[in-house]
Amino acid sequence: MKILIENAVPLNNGDAALIFALGNKFEKEGNEVTYSTTHFEKVQKKYPNNNWNKTFISLRGINKPIFGFLLLLVQVLFSKKHRKYDAIVSAPGGYINSYYGFKRKMQLMMLYKKLFHKKIYMYSQSVGPLSSEDEKILQKYIHYFDLFYVRDDVSKKRMDDLGPFDNVVQTKDAAFLLDKKTHLNKSKNKIAISVREWSHDDRSEEQYKSLIYQFIKFFNDKKYEIHFLSTCQGDSSYVDDALMAKKIYDELPIDIQQNVQIDSESYTLDELRTKLTEFDYVVGTRLHMCILSWLSGTPAFNISYEEKGKECYHYMNINHYSVDYNFENDLTGSLQAFYALEDRESIFKRVDAIQKEAIEHFNYMYTNIRKN
Repeated sequence: MKILIENAVPLNNGDAALIFALGNKFEKEGNEVTYSTTHFEKVQKKYPNNNWNKTFISLRGINKPIFGFLLLLVQVLFSKKHRKYDAIVSAPGGYINSYYGFKRKMQLMMLYKKLFHKKIYMYSQSVGPLSSEDEKILQKYIHYFDLFYVRDDVSKKRMDDLGPFDNVVQTKDAAFLLDKKTHLNKSKNKIAISVREWSHDDRSEEQYKSLIYQFIKFFNDKKYEIHFLSTCQGDSSYVDDALMAKKIYDELPIDIQQNVQIDSESYTLDELRTKLTEFDYVVGTRLHMCILSWLSGTPAFNISYEEKGKECYHYMNINHYSVDYNFENDLTGSLQAFYALEDRESIFKRVDAIQKEAIEHFNYMYTNIRKN
């Protein structure tokens, strides 16, 4: 079969983890996978071995109120290549919320359904927070989907409150479809910290920097090398977390600065995953920095700037290793427990169980796709 994964933008390794985890599963079943993306030339250069299309979402004028939809309609209607796909899956992630806007993306999937009679799927999304207007948009378009996957309890509850919908399925984060990496299992006294700016929800950057300083001081006192490293860095035209890392670094005491490095290189997903096996611990503001770390055998403490981080750590049964972006209290007790990691074995067993569950949910969708 021919599968299109729509709205795939792997310019950061969080999104890359999501789309390639899904795409690789389809390919292992013998399917031909194409990814539809913005930033086409840049993405094709970074991942030349994958099949890429330019997504209609990137068309100039696409967000204009009436003209944008008409433009989308015409482009889809006269597209020959989109008629060849057996199913179209919207890329996993967290864009169904009012921070970013998702109306055109839903309309595009609807047009694939109505004009070409294709099976369409939403895979492993966080849903919300939503404005009342966006709730109506979601209610309007969800019925077109053959299956609509949400990745946590909060998202499922929001769907239940808007529903009922018989096509909604609760799953886990799609990155858990990735194979695990082998960890070096040899202490290097190195920790990686991923940081990010987050201006929504009236967040305080100063409080966040104070929180990061607690982690830095704790591991510096333990004689660890501290490396700023993120899933999203090294691209000046995209979000670059190394800029926030530099802000924090510049405010550190000089004696601590000597033990801190900022890695600002741009890595492919496989390159980053290999690097994560070299650390003893990770602190991740980016959720997928954390998930990729656990899949690489490296324990990760989460700083949650959106609901998705807390929710993921909830179903992993490690809420005690996740704090809010603006957490203000003393972290010493939590960090001591994380450093000792007496529950290491049970956590990695839970990761294995979540992987198995994620694969079962993929198989459920795949069976649905193959039905006539």
